[in-house]
Amino acid sequence: MRDWRVTIGVVLGLATAVTVICMMDRARRPPAPFSQQGPVLSDCDGTIRELVIQYVPEAAPIVGAAYRDFLCCLPSDIVVHVVCPDQSAFDDLRNRLPTVSCRMVPVVTGHPITCWSRDRWLALAPGTGDGGPLLLAPSDETGAHAWPARRGDHRVAGALATAMPDTLAARRSHLSFDGGDFVCDSHTVFVTPHVSQRSVGGATASVPALRQDLQTALEREIILLEDAPPHHAGMFMMPAGDRRMLVGDPSAARDLLAGVDPAGLDVPDPDFSAAAQKRFDAVSATCVAAGYEVARMPVVPGVDGRSYWTYLNVIIDERAGRRVVYMPVYRTADRLNDAAATVWRDLGYEVRPVDCSATFRHGGSLRCLVNVLSRA
Repeated sequence: MRDWRVTIGVVLGLATAVTVICMMDRARRPPAPFSQQGPVLSDCDGTIRELVIQYVPEAAPIVGAAYRDFLCCLPSDIVVHVVCPDQSAFDDLRNRLPTVSCRMVPVVTGHPITCWSRDRWLALAPGTGDGGPLLLAPSDETGAHAWPARRGDHRVAGALATAMPDTLAARRSHLSFDGGDFVCDSHTVFVTPHVSQRSVGGATASVPALRQDLQTALEREIILLEDAPPHHAGMFMMPAGDRRMLVGDPSAARDLLAGVDPAGLDVPDPDFSAAAQKRFDAVSATCVAAGYEVARMPVVPGVDGRSYWTYLNVIIDERAGRRVVYMPVYRTADRLNDAAATVWRDLGYEVRPVDCSATFRHGGSLRCLVNVLSRA
């Protein structure tokens, strides 16, 4: 009898010890993240804490000047996660840069990628629980079937979540989109017609259903633009905070370039047509109808629908009540650069120029290269 009781006591003691150890282990581990997710990050509100860029050495002629100007201006408390195919790519970028204050951290994927970070995912803020950002990735990647780097881009959100498993998660949406198809403030998300064209009739049944899907996922008011210029939203509009919206204005750019010798301009073949102006004006009217105060910004859209001289494809930071805009500039466009900086300054922004003279030729600008992972 005594042996039986001893055995039971040992078993119960071991069970109790295992339970205590498990409880202690759970206490040591961070809380399960992402149980309560918040809304999509605003483009213009809050202090930037973490950014993500992508880099491959062959893209250095496209991104080199932009990364140099941008990264060298960032404060020391910003972490920049650099997604690279391998460690040597990260080392190549560091060797091309002068001294920077921000902290750069490599995220090695082990597979090909492009240099365009913005389209890969949308960042959702932490909710009321103890968690981190959630990356919402699109269901598919344009060109992935024929372009290995695009297939690699499709895996970037997962690579980031794998690199930071305790503070970050990734989820794939059933919708087709690019991250650049959205701009938002703390109230509203504006969505390009591209998302409806890709998703309605496939991933979702109708435009109202798409609006509801986006409302549920992003937790902000959704405005689906019905008429807008081609390309991503940041090419032709950007919220500036306090329910203010900047919208591009090709006619303003045309007037500023009047009398300037075109031979001295490294400019896209401009589309100053009435039809192009009408699309920009339609975006402005939609913003006014939504209760926004609209200011117009000179923009030169290219006839190819992708090459823009734009001053709206920006990164905005907010620090101690001061707003800062990292604004693209173009080497032969001094008159436009100065006019655009004045528009931002009139809205209360400190302007930090970033040379995107090479980037625009490839269909992008600063915001296309940089994605915001977290804000305070």
